[in-house]
Amino acid sequence: MKALSTSKNGARGFTLIELGVVVGILALVALVVIPSVEAAFGVKTREEAARVAGSVRAMYSEAVLSGRTCRMVFDLDNGSYWPECAAGRVTVTKTEESLRGKRIEDAARFITGTEEEEAARQEIEAKNGFSAYESGLAPKKTLSEPIRVESVWTQHQTEPYEAGTSFLYFFPNGQTERAYIYVSDEEDTFTIIVNPMTGRARVEAGKVEIPDREMSR
Repeated sequence: MKALSTSKNGARGFTLIELGVVVGILALVALVVIPSVEAAFGVKTREEAARVAGSVRAMYSEAVLSGRTCRMVFDLDNGSYWPECAAGRVTVTKTEESLRGKRIEDAARFITGTEEEEAARQEIEAKNGFSAYESGLAPKKTLSEPIRVESVWTQHQTEPYEAGTSFLYFFPNGQTERAYIYVSDEEDTFTIIVNPMTGRARVEAGKVEIPDREMSR
């Protein structure tokens, strides 16, 4: 009877060791397989799109609460985006930006003359200028390859931008611009659609085409 008991204990110990080895192997396999599965189903890309949408909602609220004009800057060449705010209220029209998203300078707006005129010019430039804005809810972010912001269209643009810099503006009166922001990897694309009246940014699977009625506004 005693020998039989020892044999049973020995068999039990060996089984626990085997179980530990199997668990370790499964854990290693999971580390490799789970990221691959996430990539295959676009999970990480959707998460990044959700973060962009969250930043849009945060800056919509910031513009209203602070009484300033703010914007999200999308650097399409380097895969980055970040918030900026002006010192006060700034108006935006389609003629203020080039095809690559750069603000067009109006050479005729001021001619440097007296000290008073120069001071007035600098005051207006300071008010209309944008500077980086620190926000825990909308931090500067650089996407990891292969995820990228593929293109951006906002209401003041004549066409979607696929390179250069694009701006999405938020105004103190509780409005933003209609926008379509495309976040992609090598396989999947997600579209962020921004409601100009509420600042709501919803994420939809696939590349949602911009309606002609939106482009013609």
